Amino acid sequence: MDFLMISEYFLMFCLAVFLLASLKITARKTTATALAGVSGITITISVFLILVYSLHGLEFCKDIALALIVLSPVGTIALSQVLKGES
Repeated sequence: MDFLMISEYFLMFCLAVFLLASLKITARKTTATALAGVSGITITISVFLILVYSLHGLEFCKDIALALIVLSPVGTIALSQVLKGES
């Protein structure tokens, strides 16, 4: 096993820890921390999908990660507008 593969698996472990931390942040009561936690979860899943693409060559993982990165801020802005009360 070469150094690059070891570092990719270590990055997956670090992403799992970050995912658990983001879930804990999401469970707090305020809306701002929930949005920050969901953003962290989205970033974690996207980076994990890019790693799966680089390790196994699955093309659809790259497409799903791109869609998550592009659509995540749109959902956050829409939710903040709904909570603010504007149409």
